[in-house]
Amino acid sequence: MKSEWVAGHRLVDARSLRAILLLAVLALACLAPSLSIVAHLDNQISEARAKAAARTASGNFIFVAIDQKSLADIGTWPWPRQLHASLIDKLVSAGAGDIFLDIDFSSASTPEADRRLQQSLEAAGGGVILPVFRQRSSAGETDSLVATTPRAEFAQNAWTALVDVELDADGLVRSVPLVAMIDGTPTVSASAILAGLDGVDEEKLAIDFSIMPEMVPTFSLTDVLSGAVPAEVFKGRSVVVGAYAVELKDIFSVPVHGAISGPMLHILAAETLVQQRALLTVPALLLALASALLVTAYAFVGRRWPLAVALVCTLAVIALCEGAAYLMYERFAIDLKTASVWLVHAFGLVMLLADKLRLKEWIADLATAQSRDTRRVFKRVIRDSIDPIIILDSKTGLLDASKTLAATLNLPTPVAEGTLLREFAPAALVKGVDDVLGAYAAAPDSSHSQTVTLALEEGSQARYLEAVLTVSPFERMSSDGYSSIGSHVICIVLRDVTARRLYERKLEALARTDDLTGALSRRGLCDALTSANSDFVLFALDLHRFNVINDMLGREKGDRVLQVVAQRLTSMAGQTGLVARIDGNVLCLAMPAVECPSLSGMAEKVLASFDTPFDIDGMSVALEAHIGAALGTAAAGDPARWLEAAEQALGEAKQVGGRGWRAYDPASALRRMRSRMLEAEMPAALAAGQFFLRYQPQVSLETRAMLGVEALARWEHPSIGAVSPGEFIPIAEANGFITELGRFMLHEACHTALGWPEHLTVAVNVSPVQFQRGTILNDVREALAASGLPPQRLHLEITETLFLDRSDTLFKTLESLRGLGISIALDDFGTGYSSLGYLTCLPLDKLKIDQSFVRDMADEAGAGSIVRTIIALAHSLKLQVIAEGVETEEQCRLLITLGCDCAQGYHFGKPMDAEDISTLSSPDLTSLGRHTLIGQAKAG
Repeated sequence: MKSEWVAGHRLVDARSLRAILLLAVLALACLAPSLSIVAHLDNQISEARAKAAARTASGNFIFVAIDQKSLADIGTWPWPRQLHASLIDKLVSAGAGDIFLDIDFSSASTPEADRRLQQSLEAAGGGVILPVFRQRSSAGETDSLVATTPRAEFAQNAWTALVDVELDADGLVRSVPLVAMIDGTPTVSASAILAGLDGVDEEKLAIDFSIMPEMVPTFSLTDVLSGAVPAEVFKGRSVVVGAYAVELKDIFSVPVHGAISGPMLHILAAETLVQQRALLTVPALLLALASALLVTAYAFVGRRWPLAVALVCTLAVIALCEGAAYLMYERFAIDLKTASVWLVHAFGLVMLLADKLRLKEWIADLATAQSRDTRRVFKRVIRDSIDPIIILDSKTGLLDASKTLAATLNLPTPVAEGTLLREFAPAALVKGVDDVLGAYAAAPDSSHSQTVTLALEEGSQARYLEAVLTVSPFERMSSDGYSSIGSHVICIVLRDVTARRLYERKLEALARTDDLTGALSRRGLCDALTSANSDFVLFALDLHRFNVINDMLGREKGDRVLQVVAQRLTSMAGQTGLVARIDGNVLCLAMPAVECPSLSGMAEKVLASFDTPFDIDGMSVALEAHIGAALGTAAAGDPARWLEAAEQALGEAKQVGGRGWRAYDPASALRRMRSRMLEAEMPAALAAGQFFLRYQPQVSLETRAMLGVEALARWEHPSIGAVSPGEFIPIAEANGFITELGRFMLHEACHTALGWPEHLTVAVNVSPVQFQRGTILNDVREALAASGLPPQRLHLEITETLFLDRSDTLFKTLESLRGLGISIALDDFGTGYSSLGYLTCLPLDKLKIDQSFVRDMADEAGAGSIVRTIIALAHSLKLQVIAEGVETEEQCRLLITLGCDCAQGYHFGKPMDAEDISTLSSPDLTSLGRHTLIGQAKAG
């Protein structure tokens, strides 16, 4: 009976164990895919597949690398934007496809450099892609992303593309976003644009790293610029330009290939799309559950098999699974996560082993042995660690420490076990431990960490140690409660950071000093002024015609010029002043305010210092300077604003020729602020209907009949009232908004003129910017088509500045406009780029005499002679003449005597509403010059 009971008990025990193990297999299958170790193993297996299934690049993309050779050849970083512009021109002329510049253009450079780059982007015709990326707004933010975008003048002539990169938990990049919302607008990634996708269906792209980056054609940027790379290499191919040199720090860790540059990462993403290799991941849970079912099946069927048979079957299943996974990856870009399959089958083997050998006791022994081995491993790791590790009990007594502890803390002998921390450690380390123990006492259920820095004196130098202190609850129980170690343990890890500290200080010093002149940098000057905490007078100096000197003498001599000027200013600064180089050829002299009782006197003294020529390596060079002066007071704070004020004053000083100086004028700053405000509000103002047109009559001097009108733009701002065209037109031309405003004027004028009598024409002013951007011809066609206005009733007025660039494209555009039936009038003749040579060959119909000549012709004989000459010249060229600014009947009679054809001005009517033009559009307007018009009461 007893033996039967024992046998039955063992059978029940075996069945229970088997059931528990099977349930454990199912639980493991559900849990395994979420384990970090399984995810790590899956990544390693996927990487091995990618290495085995290596693929070549398509050849559609070329990498132009900013490598170490390019950095050495150019000799400076960031590079002048003229260099990027030259590269764009060269690639466009070579017939390249898309050109992606993976370079940050969000900040301003010199006006000349920015203008040169903008011209190249315009000439590329939208074939250039510029990066947009998001970054944390500050170190403490965790969810606030700020978009960094190219400057507006660059972005409006190029594609903007997302270049964000996302890191996985292990620090590797395996995917990139394909689209993201930037300032409320969906922005597509650079890889999607380079791959020519019409639309983006997925938010992320899993990159296929089986594509070999070494197969991507790669050339050094300086080789491309020098012509060492044949132009036909780029024809029809997309080109990615970006960092390759390690110094530029645009490096990412990726599977298979280790570390690659950011531009190459985007090329591999584009290759993935072009080769249709976007990786599809099968959920690991499905494979794990299938494996669990298979293990459960052969646990019952094969439990009587020999263990070797079970092992062979398991290895065969895993091999078949891995073979299928490789084929799916290589042929269809499907990534199967098989680590869970390995884990589940391995556990199945353990289950069979436990079932066969009844290894409950063995498992307990194994756990004991593992615990013992773990302690031995930890002890060995602690003892042999190069960075000393200190383990303390709850009373801060030493439990264990690395052999390097004594040498690190400059102790004469090793520290004995049980020694209290205060007996061998520096006071700063003891205080750090006390602080972290205080935090632990407030919340004893969790671990607490803190980092402190120690300074150890070694002779005349200091050595710096970084200590990471961690207090962890210790829950190991004995029969009497907690063990002798106590309720918690303290771990201290020391690291010598002396070299890092010295390097950081060196970098900090370099950031505050200009390496060319030895003077302070902009940041260094601001820091020095902040530290001084007193009033200073700042003089910002720009060397007049420095670019000419650079071109004539060479860059090396130009650098020497900056050096000797900085030396002379340093002599003038003495012991109390400061000298800095704040821009390319802009230096700054900062003097204590107590030493500059007269701002003008000091400014003249600085200018006088340039009376003596400079000795440049034996060559005498005469220089002149412009100076902007500003007073900075300690009470006002922020020396950066003082420097900005001096630079604003310098901008005013540079408006005069030769040499001169200007003091900071707050009123001028307010005007610039108003201009920036108007510039920012222009697009919204146009959409809100704040811009509108007024119309001024153009009259035949012979019949006094109204022949047409000139459309004039007006802006009624909701808060500041009417804004003068003389103010907002230059702003619109500078930022390119004039193309939008000009398009609005054309559509509005044509639509309005259609409601007037058919004999009336409408003249619209066109900016040179509209011609430069190549939009004017299409804009005119669209306005005429949308309104139905006959082309003969539309006149375009251009200015002489348009012909500063006498290109073939300009003349072809003018001829095309005239071919539509539109008349072209030259406005403000005689005040701009006047040249009889270009006047004879221009496709013109009318000539408008500037009002300054008309206003003075009755009183000044010279003005009258000029008007007579202009009229005679125009008639000889068969051009109709319109006089502007006619305000008196006397002026009318003189113009008739001189043979002028038409006129406009307040004598005939101020700019007025469209309805008033309809009222005055009678063919007989003899009274127009003698009576106040209804429109004059409403004119803006």
